[in-house]
Amino acid sequence: MIQPRTAPAALPHRRLAAAIAELHRSLLNAQASGSPAAGNPYALLQAVMHDPAFLWLRRLSDLILAIDEAGAKGATPSPEAMQGFLSRATGLVEEGDGEAAEIRQKMGGFLLRPDVAAAHAKLRAVLAELRAQRPH
Repeated sequence: MIQPRTAPAALPHRRLAAAIAELHRSLLNAQASGSPAAGNPYALLQAVMHDPAFLWLRRLSDLILAIDEAGAKGATPSPEAMQGFLSRATGLVEEGDGEAAEIRQKMGGFLLRPDVAAAHAKLRAVLAELRAQRPH
């Protein structure tokens, strides 16, 4: 099972990435539940990389990676980049169509799990707070 990070992130992009990572982690553990890969981190990594059942989680991991790359080496993402990250994250958890709607549908199947529900609620709260802080 993947363990959460311990240090909270203070910068907006880091807070967003941390909240998305927490949701991703809880969804990954939920998807792996009952699978032989669940108890073995190496098998879980292989499943995440190659098993089609885990493919839907890639949009979340890709977004985390994009945010981390934009904030690499102490840089702060531009307001435009941050707006893009907020829009992408919002599309994945609140609104959007196409592939984002499929992801929300898959995610909805796991929202009865307390860890997934808590991480989902936390991400929505972070999104609301960061959208309220953005310059108009």
